[in-house]
Amino acid sequence: MYRALITVAAAAALVIGGVAPATAAPSSSAPGAPTTVRVTGAGDSATVTWGAPKSGAKVTGWKVTIAPAQQQPGNGVDRLPAKARSDRFGDLTPKTTYKFSVRAIGAKKSGRTILVRYTTPSVVDTTQSLFALDASGNVVRFAEDGSGAGKVVAAKGTGFAADDVGDVFTPSADLTSILFHPADGSATRTLATGLHLTPDLRSDVAGNLYWIDSVTGAVQKLPVGSSTATAVLDLTATGSGQRFWTVTPDGKVVVVGGSQFSPIVVGTGMTARAITLPGSSGVGYPAAVLADSHGNVYVDIRSPGAAGSWAWYQLKPGATALTTIEPRLAFEYGAANADGFSLLQSAEWCTAPAEYPTSPTGCKVDRTIPDKLVVGTGGKSTVAVSGITAGSRGPNTGAASDDGDVFANVDSGPSAGLWRVPASGGAAQQLSSAQYSRLLVI
Repeated sequence: MYRALITVAAAAALVIGGVAPATAAPSSSAPGAPTTVRVTGAGDSATVTWGAPKSGAKVTGWKVTIAPAQQQPGNGVDRLPAKARSDRFGDLTPKTTYKFSVRAIGAKKSGRTILVRYTTPSVVDTTQSLFALDASGNVVRFAEDGSGAGKVVAAKGTGFAADDVGDVFTPSADLTSILFHPADGSATRTLATGLHLTPDLRSDVAGNLYWIDSVTGAVQKLPVGSSTATAVLDLTATGSGQRFWTVTPDGKVVVVGGSQFSPIVVGTGMTARAITLPGSSGVGYPAAVLADSHGNVYVDIRSPGAAGSWAWYQLKPGATALTTIEPRLAFEYGAANADGFSLLQSAEWCTAPAEYPTSPTGCKVDRTIPDKLVVGTGGKSTVAVSGITAGSRGPNTGAASDDGDVFANVDSGPSAGLWRVPASGGAAQQLSSAQYSRLLVI
């Protein structure tokens, strides 16, 4: 487990057995009830296990649910293949009683549902992992708290994804299979094959995988425990141009596409809509997109003018107009977690693309990053930051932990390398002087 935990309880897990009610035997067309249903908990996650029915029709699949379902992918409903005997749910809230149900699905009818309850510890403190791609294409894992050196966990991992227990998933070289690299270091194996991948996997907190199909153009989802993918989002409305997309921790897909003058945002559970920038005849060129679990979308826009700026904007739930997150132009680094968006900005900005130190006649502005801005459900807040200097222009997409630590890769200048900016601000920490891309905290 790469997800460390601290609880005030003497035991980390509460186990409750599910017992089927004493009712009539199931009909021959419905599977029986699952046996020995149990829940074990550790920190902010819980695992449901069960046995096969002792009677009834053949099981063709399982339906497992959690309630309350806040922060859970698929609204807390998982559909698993017949061979599955466990399911894990993460991102649970401390001191909360959850109800888990397990039901066997048959070819004609479903079996009886078995319900179990689990109460999370009153205090839970988890430590996530940072994953990143090094210059050689290896997936490297760092401790989220900044301790220790990075460790290579998967080779040739371009387009990788990961889950919250440290498992890593990579597309195969021929983009037809997904490879599974277990967190325990055991042998890599093929998770699913016969696919049309693009080298850009995404994941949610539960470990469901997503990609854009290279043939149909639709977003595909591979549920945990399954080898069969399903289409979850049609991207026809975004046209055939460049698209930028993300998946939130609770499994919502968000895609920005279209053109400079008519960009559009689509997503699962979201009405497709055109987006505009108030007071402008055009929006600019979308360059990146992030999203939180509250329905906010954050879009990086490259200006079409001579300034050559990149700036992050917020698209609030249901809105069509992008709103400015920070009025000043700057060299920026953006990151999002389930609760909101974080922005690191340089103190000053060049008004023309000629930049220090690449041009002796270019502007020599102050690129130190003096603060970290957070946009969340409670509004905006700022903390002072020291020890880090911005590099080049661009969307510079980073990653943020649940606790609000921000990770960014600086490509040039005196601070070149991989950095951690603590949630509370203060001195930034350099994790490595090497270059990394595709940062992911989970």
